[in-house]
Amino acid sequence: MTNKEYIQSILSRVGANETDTEILFAENPSLVPDTKLNLTDCQNALYDSFSSWIPMYSSLSEGDMSISWNWNSVKAIMSQISKKLNKDNPFDEIDNKPKAKAFRPWRY
Repeated sequence: MTNKEYIQSILSRVGANETDTEILFAENPSLVPDTKLNLTDCQNALYDSFSSWIPMYSSLSEGDMSISWNWNSVKAIMSQISKKLNKDNPFDEIDNKPKAKAFRPWRY
């Protein structure tokens, strides 16, 4: 298995496409797509890219095109990778923020 095959396999689980795979390799130039799988390097690349993609990829739509990722899968993958790499899970910061509740002053 190559680095690219592994990355494609992981990204396909969350609804990402071939372009997302290419972007990941562009963002992580030291990771060579067609070499034998280096699991730690791939996990670091996934961690780095997912961490930067999280704020902008929850859902994207323009005209007839719509992109939506399976965020439960992304969270599970990031949790697993974060633990293996002994890094902070970026979702912990997002999920632990206080939730805003609607204030309705006209209701008694």
